[in-house]
Amino acid sequence: MYTTRKTLLAAAVGAALLCAASAHAADAAAAPIAATTTDDLPRITVTAIGSSLRFDVPATVTVIDRQKMDRHLVANIRDLVKYEPGVSVVGTAGRWGLDSYNIRGLDGNRVSILTDGVPASSSFGFSTTGMRAGRSFVDPDTLKAVEITRGPASALNPSDSLGGTVRYTTKDPADYLKDGKDTYVSVRERYDSADRSLGTSLTLAGGRPDSGLVIVANHIEGHDLGNKGDVATQNYTRTRPDPLTQNSTSLLAKYVHVAASGREDRVTADFYRNNVHTNVLSAVGQAGTTRLLTDTANDRATRQRVSVGQRFPTIAMGIADTLEWDLYWQKSETESQTRTLANVPTRNATYDRLYLSDLNEKVVGGHLTFGKTIDSGSVQQHIAYGVEASRTTPTGQLGGQGTNIATGITSSSSPYMPENYPLRFFPRNDTDRYAVFAQDEIALMDGRLRITPGVRWDHYAFKPDQNDPYYQSSFVQEGLGDVKKNRFSPKLGVTFAVTDNVELFGNYSQGFRPPLYNELAVAWGTARLYGIVPNPNLKPETSKGIEIGVRGNGDLGYFSASAYYNRYRNFIFGGYTLPRNEWPQWAVSQNLLIVMQAVNFPKATIKGVEASGGLMLGALNDSLAGWRIEGNLAASKGDKKTYEGGWSPLNSVDPLTATLCIAYDAKDWGAELVGKGVQRKSRLDDDTTFRAPGYATLDLYAHWKPWEPLELMAGVTNIADRKYWDWGSLHGGVLTNVATGGGVDDAQARNAQIERLTMPGRALVVSARYTF
Repeated sequence: MYTTRKTLLAAAVGAALLCAASAHAADAAAAPIAATTTDDLPRITVTAIGSSLRFDVPATVTVIDRQKMDRHLVANIRDLVKYEPGVSVVGTAGRWGLDSYNIRGLDGNRVSILTDGVPASSSFGFSTTGMRAGRSFVDPDTLKAVEITRGPASALNPSDSLGGTVRYTTKDPADYLKDGKDTYVSVRERYDSADRSLGTSLTLAGGRPDSGLVIVANHIEGHDLGNKGDVATQNYTRTRPDPLTQNSTSLLAKYVHVAASGREDRVTADFYRNNVHTNVLSAVGQAGTTRLLTDTANDRATRQRVSVGQRFPTIAMGIADTLEWDLYWQKSETESQTRTLANVPTRNATYDRLYLSDLNEKVVGGHLTFGKTIDSGSVQQHIAYGVEASRTTPTGQLGGQGTNIATGITSSSSPYMPENYPLRFFPRNDTDRYAVFAQDEIALMDGRLRITPGVRWDHYAFKPDQNDPYYQSSFVQEGLGDVKKNRFSPKLGVTFAVTDNVELFGNYSQGFRPPLYNELAVAWGTARLYGIVPNPNLKPETSKGIEIGVRGNGDLGYFSASAYYNRYRNFIFGGYTLPRNEWPQWAVSQNLLIVMQAVNFPKATIKGVEASGGLMLGALNDSLAGWRIEGNLAASKGDKKTYEGGWSPLNSVDPLTATLCIAYDAKDWGAELVGKGVQRKSRLDDDTTFRAPGYATLDLYAHWKPWEPLELMAGVTNIADRKYWDWGSLHGGVLTNVATGGGVDDAQARNAQIERLTMPGRALVVSARYTF
């Protein structure tokens, strides 16, 4: 039955693409080719399911605008890309939350996330009683647009974005202030039955469009995300979610001034905080060297950012026509408090243990970009070049103490705690990054042919503090000194306008991602359990990728179809199990069960296809005005060559996904019905790993503006109340006690009750916004 549904869905998507292509061909036949100019090409964005497809770049780039975020009632990053082809989210809605994006099979730190150009902190994962930090330090309500680029296709994006780049653009005063309207106030209330959350958002703006201030404040209170589990026991056999309460608060303040010359000045302050309290019943009662009788946790994640910058649209310099610069400071911190009542059978003792972890990452940096336009008549060039620099300083420590319940003795050492605390998993360090980049868009044949060569040089320096207590640990028996890496990464993109409405595109790009501190230096061990040893000899990951495609845009609709092939060398895998003859002596002495290390797999490859299209039915008949049909499809396959020399599937690659939508928009109201089908996850590198079955869901959204100040929005998700698993929630570290922090290849059922990780059933979400 599922196969039939999936086939019908894929057929409908294909039909939409073929109809759109036929329409574009007809439009092209009616237009004289000789009249084509640069401005005739479809260089605008067009609405798609949850996104807008860009036609002005030689790569697959989509933009999710504010209207789509509102109408799909987006509350987190998973909602944001729910219908985006080739893009998903890693992580779960449990204690540790959502982590980061997966783009074309790569996730975690292989995807760059930038907020107004400021990079997000790194993902870090260690153990359920240790340190975990994701990268979802953002409130979608503060954003006006999100741009997603697949792969390291542009020299203007970081080269370590092997999977792609997600660019957040926060709201501006000019989004609300118009001539004759110098103030704006709106209040929005939102409720979601899936996690019983209630949120309030306040937006204030004052001034003029050319000199104004905007403030966006948001607060949400919620609980554990409902699922399809029905076992409510108070231990590890539980399939319902662990009881959880959480709240998040965000505040964005931005001042923008535009001078008479066109110079734009910006000052931005951004704050985000999320608090989670969890009764981790799913960890209670499991047999082992230690049996937990209770497990509770309090986690807090915060991010603070301040940035300033200017943009000069015209400058009197021979080497440049435009100039843009910015400077930023950002601090991201994850604090976790875990309290357990742990019974140790071998000692016939029970300990009240408190774990306190603090993972802190500060970054300061900036960038300077110049632009130059050269028009020689038959050839036009738009050149962008510049420099970037940043310094990242991470610190982390796990402390705590245990009390013997019988004797009342308290200590931070073994056996009161699993190890002698405090522990330093990695040394304090400074990581410096410098980049020089240049890109030239060359327009030929009256703009019909565009060639975009680019190159980026990146320098990376990991500088650990040799006096850090980390080096006093018995787990670090070899020196870990400075690590310096650099590389040139060339790019080349081409677009060719076949007609006024249809263009071919292709790109070749190389990427470069040096190993991070949490891959080079993590060291830890627990007697008779497991250990992790550092690897100062890790090599940087490099990639070479090619993408070709065709796309079009016309009155009847739009379409895009592309195929890509990416090859990676020295692929970093953080959970490799070392053979016993490679164990350090301390691991042998402690009689560990398993020792892991980050290693370089020789090769990995990912290939796939993506397609999207839409039909604006009103162009066929006036009686169908306002109706549209849209769809997309994404399929990919990934493999890695392992340390031993064989090939095996790359677990991080998402299964085939197809989406189909039918929608109607009138002046004051509209609705859309969205169906999504996902194939079974069959290709995994371990036969014992849970293979998430295929599924299909149906969602309905509606919006209504009964009068100008009031806008109402509602959605019913998973209308058929299906039980299903999202693959991103299974391979983000939630199923394993040791997480790589990269979200790659760590899908293991272990002792988890898989039913507990099902997604929510039928849910209702509503929102009301009033503008004063």
